[in-house]
Amino acid sequence: MTDSLLSVRDLSVTFRLPEGEVTAVDRLGFDVAPGEVLGIVGESGSGKSQILFSLMGLLAPNGRASGQALFAGQDLLAMTDTELDRVRGVSMAMIFQDPMTSLNPYKRVGDQLAEGLVVHKGLSWRAARAEAVRMLDRVRIPDAASRARRYPHEFSGGMRQRVMIAMALLVNPRLLLADEPTTALDVTIQSQIIDILAELARDMGTSIVFVTHDLGVVARLCDRVIVLYGGRIMEEAPADILFNAPRHPYAKGLLDTTPRIAAPLTRRLDIIPGTPRSGGAMLPGCPFAPRCASRIAACEAVQPPLIGIGPAHRTACHLIGEAP
Repeated sequence: MTDSLLSVRDLSVTFRLPEGEVTAVDRLGFDVAPGEVLGIVGESGSGKSQILFSLMGLLAPNGRASGQALFAGQDLLAMTDTELDRVRGVSMAMIFQDPMTSLNPYKRVGDQLAEGLVVHKGLSWRAARAEAVRMLDRVRIPDAASRARRYPHEFSGGMRQRVMIAMALLVNPRLLLADEPTTALDVTIQSQIIDILAELARDMGTSIVFVTHDLGVVARLCDRVIVLYGGRIMEEAPADILFNAPRHPYAKGLLDTTPRIAAPLTRRLDIIPGTPRSGGAMLPGCPFAPRCASRIAACEAVQPPLIGIGPAHRTACHLIGEAP
């Protein structure tokens, strides 16, 4: 994709543990276009969050990222911490998973938002606080001026997540990384947060990489979807194609386990047998093979290549065959 804002190639993330090296992400490649919302889905432990942490330079001390991640032509993985600080919180921002612990309990909410504008944009505290109130109002926090003077413990979980979104978007980033920002919220608040993100992405032209395990969220928000398993891409497709015509057995399994309104009340939900792959050394073959009912001998011996099977549609499965 020649006009990509973010272009990731051969991204691998490994961790050093007492028992050896663990691979969390294995040679991933994907692109994000300006203004696009890319969803990354998969079960817990599939490596979704580690992709975002590696791009932000926030891996644990025993973690290491390799490959290339070009953001606006600059390789994030090759930057020093000082160089990354010129990008993080300025043109690239992140919403973390847990809004209950992501805010400083000792600082007023408005001051926490304003601080980024003072540090990165050089605004005065008065101007920065005014901008913070404006953004709190934009993410639909009522009585924003009064709320800005309150502390995090005075906000509900949904309101705290709106504060986190406001904080991330306050500097008008070109790229927003969202790590399961709706997981801890009830469905009503979750729906409101999704609407806010979609609206802000549309109005501000911000690209979003949205990590989640909730396919319902993906269907509402994302333009394109990557299905991740065992640190590898199983399938990548436009959202409408993935939901209507998934090709990889794992993608099909995820969709089959999703409750459907039209299904009979007596119908049991499908399950994917077995347990998600735990971290460790990468084995030959498809990581999903031990749980796949359709596997053949090649699945356990040879890693399937990620091949194109249609416009912007790729999958890694021996059952698909070669692309025409």
